[in-house]
Order: sequence, then structure tokens, then C-alpha cells
Amino acid sequence: MNAGLFTLSNFLLFQLGWFVCVLLGTQWAIMYTLAATCVHFYFSPSRQDDFIAVLLCTVIGLAHDLLLIHGGHILFAESSNWPPVWLSCLWVLMGLTLHHSLGWIYQRPLWAGLLGAVSGPLSYLAGVKLSSAQWSSSLMEVIPIMAALWLIVLPLHRLLSLRIKPYVSH
Repeated sequence: MNAGLFTLSNFLLFQLGWFVCVLLGTQWAIMYTLAATCVHFYFSPSRQDDFIAVLLCTVIGLAHDLLLIHGGHILFAESSNWPPVWLSCLWVLMGLTLHHSLGWIYQRPLWAGLLGAVSGPLSYLAGVKLSSAQWSSSLMEVIPIMAALWLIVLPLHRLLSLRIKPYVSH
């Protein structure tokens, strides 16, 4: 598969995955994420980097969502203490994009942080409207917190990824 087609496919798999996870819930999210991950790794020219990206993205995403839950900002019908599986699937899918369809911004930590500070909260706003989630704080409180968290999510991910890579390279 040529690079342009792979990047486009990567983008489309994530976009479709967002809707599958948010609208259809855990069972569909798991099935879609497993299938998309298998397809991605089959065609990926950078499997090792992608594996690290997915692992880090999942851990950072879990920490992010636990902060929102235990900070009293968001509630999920599935669990009051842990993010739902469908949300974790979204973090896995996002990890698959960082070296490909989001690579253009991921390589620029300042811009990645700024884009994250805008797009992260917007994604959660849309997700709450369409899913079983609900805000447990006012949006005037939640949005600045999420923007601050997302300001560091992608730059932190990149920093950790670069630090880990030498230890796992062949």
C-alpha cells in the first residue's frame, strides 16, 4: 500500500472508529478496534513506533479519563470509577494515528499541544452528547481543565515515546 493511501486509510479508520465507539458502545468498539488495529499493523511501515504509540496513548488516556472521573467532572453510565472500554478503544485508535494521519502535527509539540487544547475538549463535548456519558461539573469548569490537560497530552506522549524508543529499538 502506498504511503498516501495508508495515511488516508489511517485517518478514515480513526474517524469511523470514533463514531463506532461513541454511538455503538463497548462490544462494537472492541470488535472494531481489534479489526482496525490488525489492518493497521498489517500495512504499517512503522510497527514498532506504532506499538509504542498505542501503548503510551492508552496509558495517558486512562490517566486523563481517571482525572476527569475522580475530579468529579464526568460520569459514565457503565462505571463510576473507571472509564468505559469504548473510551479506551478510542485512545488505542488515536495511538494508531500519531505517526501517520496526525504525524504532521505530532512532530511539532507546540502546535500539537495547541491543537489538542482545542480538539480534545471538542471531541469530548461531542462524545458526551452522543454517548452514555454526562458532565458532572459545569462546562465553564470542565472545558478549561480539559484544554489544560490536552495542552500536554500530545507533547507528553511524544516526549515519552522518544525517551522509550532507544530502549526498544533493535
